Amino acid sequence: MIIRGIIASLFLIFATVMTFSACDVISEKGLDESLDKVPDVTLIKGAENASVRVNRGTTSNFSIDIDNVEWNNLISNGEREAYCIAWKDPISSNNDIYEGVGVYSTAGDKQFDDVNRLFSMKNALLKADPEITWREIQVAVWSLIPFQEFDMNMPADELPDEVRSNGEANFDKGKVQFILDAVQNRSTAKTAEFSGLMNSEDEDSEKTMCVIGTDGNTQTLIVPCDETAFAYGGSETSGIGGEVDNDKDSDTYQQSLDPYAHCFPDDDDIDDTRWGWTNGKLTEGTYNFPLYAGAGQCDLSKGQITGNVEIVYEGTTVTVTFTSTDDASFYKEDGTTETHLYVGSEKMPPKGAAPGEYPNNGDLDVSSESEVKYVVNDVSGDIYVIAHAVMGTED
Repeated sequence: MIIRGIIASLFLIFATVMTFSACDVISEKGLDESLDKVPDVTLIKGAENASVRVNRGTTSNFSIDIDNVEWNNLISNGEREAYCIAWKDPISSNNDIYEGVGVYSTAGDKQFDDVNRLFSMKNALLKADPEITWREIQVAVWSLIPFQEFDMNMPADELPDEVRSNGEANFDKGKVQFILDAVQNRSTAKTAEFSGLMNSEDEDSEKTMCVIGTDGNTQTLIVPCDETAFAYGGSETSGIGGEVDNDKDSDTYQQSLDPYAHCFPDDDDIDDTRWGWTNGKLTEGTYNFPLYAGAGQCDLSKGQITGNVEIVYEGTTVTVTFTSTDDASFYKEDGTTETHLYVGSEKMPPKGAAPGEYPNNGDLDVSSESEVKYVVNDVSGDIYVIAHAVMGTED
């Protein structure tokens, strides 16, 4: 259960010099009065003392970077989108860091059922109406939270700054209403049309969300719970599973069996701060790399092996097979697993490290909760491989 007094000091220093981007304006209420009822969320073991860097987002209200989280099967270190919960409470979002923050799971908390359902349906909603922006999603979140009062039809000068401009609301109220109707199963002509676009597996699924606690009484940010994992091809200093002797003066010193891994933030050729590995150069042959989850900043001591990635490079074809361990699974979104693959002659794909932009995501051949296979054709020369997966949270 949430424990009051997580870190009261987080709020103290923002009154003057820092810019409040808010959830939204500084409330006239004290922090202990900002929510009528403290939600029944659960502190995630291993995420009791996270460090959270907050910036404004481009495809969401905020972009946050989580660090200092130990292995768990709900949330990992790394970047992700975030939204406000308490619309009146402030948060500084100019690359500001919150230390000692607790991260909580909404699983089992009935007050978050509608919000969890919203994010389970989010991709389908965006497919149904590509003009829905993060502002409509944010307003829907505020509207669906039952322990606070929010009315999207309030006077524009009372709305949070991020959803108004030039004295007017800068979000589409009709689109917000469509989202609310879809989430709460209200029958309208538009939701009837939308229901046909929903994948049958998604209708019964519920995406667990995680709450970032920034003081003793409120949970300012809400983010998707997931555990991100990358295939790790080893390195000269750490090896795979630490099976090598790293003392170069030792008689038993040897390099890693597979010294292929290049950590994104540590490699001078890679301009990206998020964690993960690109593996190469690989010639024709068969390779087996562990799938490490939760290894923020490529620190294996923070991570856990949640699967295996087999790479078979033969002729002009590369077959990449993800297999989960018995106690893990691949998270499914829109009926397919959230796995991503890059195969190419350069260390990084043209659009960078964001997994959703990897060029080989369309080469999916098999997709289940325990096995995923990609077949990439017309390959030649030495290659690099990035294999990414979002692990399931059922356990």
